Amino acid sequence: MKPVDRDLLILLHEDRYTEQQIQSAVRQISEMLTLIETMDYLCAVMEVANCNKSKVTNKRTVLEKAISRKAHKPFEFIIHKN
Repeated sequence: MKPVDRDLLILLHEDRYTEQQIQSAVRQISEMLTLIETMDYLCAVMEVANCNKSKVTNKRTVLEKAISRKAHKPFEFIIHKN
């Protein structure tokens, strides 16, 4: 798997952790994000609410279209189920 180039902001007390511990924590967080940033996971935890059609759905095709749009449709919301 190709490593993801991302910016992470992690606030730590420098005097409490060694450089190796910090690098290990960053690597672990990056690995966790890589595991959950998949479309299968997003389909399980998100849904699309379309107020124009009075529909709420978590179908993969609808969610993929809603996420990938450059300009979002009015009154269409991507909602986290939590």
